[in-house]
Parts: sequence; structure tokens; C-alpha cells
Amino acid sequence: MTQSIDLEELAFVAAVMERAHRLLVAEEKKLPPRTADGDEGPGSPYQTLLGAGELSRGADDAVRRIALAIGYACAGLHAHALRATNSAHISPRSVPGGTDRMARPLTSGTIEALKLVRQVSDFFGEGLREDIDKALAARTATWPPVDWTNYEEERAKSAATAVSATHTAAIPTAATPPTVSSYRVGSGSPATDQ
Repeated sequence: MTQSIDLEELAFVAAVMERAHRLLVAEEKKLPPRTADGDEGPGSPYQTLLGAGELSRGADDAVRRIALAIGYACAGLHAHALRATNSAHISPRSVPGGTDRMARPLTSGTIEALKLVRQVSDFFGEGLREDIDKALAARTATWPPVDWTNYEEERAKSAATAVSATHTAAIPTAATPPTVSSYRVGSGSPATDQ
């Protein structure tokens, strides 16, 4: 059974993302040019410019991935089209993450662009809608951290907690004895039923 590709959906999402991209580019062009060495805090003009650039490039990348899937499908290259479609469903890079750097309130064009992306967020999978809602609700920029030492300590604690939880969950008990997968000798892959 071959998997089908919904060209109408791809075209619709590409059009919405292109509109968002144009809005983000227009907002980026309104910002003053880079004048700092990058050692400014969250929400500074330099960080806002970086965040706006990340947003516009992320939206543009999403449009390009979708267009590639459409092109392969129209050319009759089904296997390539399926791979490109799967890639197109990946959430746009730095959307809405670029807003973490940006001064508040966000500009009207940036808000409109994020709302457009939110309309098609189901195409990209779980989490994007919630991330956009958080970005729109944020009262201040949050990146880069003001206190890097504290940030690194918090990351280390979080990582240690995650590792500890993983190891604790993986420890077998008498109720759940460990299992061993059988492997074919020399193949390096699990044995399969035949």
C-alpha cells in the first residue's frame, strides 16, 4: 500500500507559512542594524534583531521544505515526495523560539505571523501551538540568560534529575525481571519472526 500525499494541504500550509515569512521579514527590516558586540541581555536591540532573523529564517525554511515535497510529488517521484513530506512536518526551526530574544511587546507583524503559524500548527505536530501561546503570553524576553552561572547550574541539576529518573525507572525489580533480545549471530540486528 502506498502512502498518499495531500497536495492541497501542503499548498495551503505553504501559502500560510509564506505569508508569515513575509510579515517576519518586514518586521526584521524595521529593526535598527546591528550595533553591538552581542554581549547584551535579553530584549536588547541586538538580541531582538537576532530573534527576528531566527523567526524569518525558520519560516522560510518551512516553506522551502514544503515546496520541495510538492515539487517531488508533481514530478512523480513518490519516494522522494514521501521523505520530503515527512521532513516538511517537522516544526519550523526557531519558530517561535526566536521570540525568546525579542523585546516586549512584540510588534504587531510578529504577532500576526505567529498567529498565522498557530493556525497551521497541527500540520507540524505536537507542541507548536502551545509554544506559540507561551511566546505570545511572555511578558519579557528570556534569552540569553542574564546569569550564565545560575543557568548552567540549573541545567546541570535538571540533567542530573532526568538521568536519575531514567536510571531509577530502568532498574529491574523482582516483579519485572530483565529481558534479553535474541540476536542473529553476526548480524547486529534483533532476530525477527519468520
